[in-house]
Amino acid sequence: MEKNNLIGYGLLGLTLALLIVSVVWITKQGNPTGFSTASTGMSSEGFSSNEEMMKAHHPEQASGQMSSEGFSSNEEMMKAHHGSGAPVSSEDGCGGVESGAAASPLVGKTSEYGIIYGNEGYKQLVNAVQTVTLSKAQESVIVGLDIELPCCGVKTLQATNNCGCGHHQAMFGLAKTLASQGVSRDKIQAEINNWKTVFYPGGAEGSTGACTA
Repeated sequence: MEKNNLIGYGLLGLTLALLIVSVVWITKQGNPTGFSTASTGMSSEGFSSNEEMMKAHHPEQASGQMSSEGFSSNEEMMKAHHGSGAPVSSEDGCGGVESGAAASPLVGKTSEYGIIYGNEGYKQLVNAVQTVTLSKAQESVIVGLDIELPCCGVKTLQATNNCGCGHHQAMFGLAKTLASQGVSRDKIQAEINNWKTVFYPGGAEGSTGACTA
């Protein structure tokens, strides 16, 4: 009787061992690397991140050619926000800095980046749009920054084809200038917010830079 029990236990142990080996083999066939997809963060398509997957499938978005607001072209965006596809610039009455009693307390002061808050700094930033060149890595720092203003419904910054409003061009120039100097995304956004108060010290009720279509 004891001999039969030992044989039974032995067979049971062998069966369990074979079952474990089978499970391990099947698991490795489904994931040959042996690594958990959860631990590596690898997507089901083999990309290491959602950003990498989006870049692969939508290169026009990754390069900033398509607005994150869903417009397929700069002309389409301008038409949606300004009623026409014509460019809007500081010469059209969209730009500049409020002066006098209604001005922001920042006007006349120099930022930590050496740019004067005021029309002098405004012109410097607008010029930077053409004079400052960014690498792809630096462009990725500024894409998606919040540039929404009371004068225009454009909400976010792109690597190219941004709104032609003078104020938005100045913010683009500001972002390019700071990104080229290695300033972090959060600090660039904070400085953009400073310029928002300079452009519109009264918020939505401010009178500076009303855009004309």
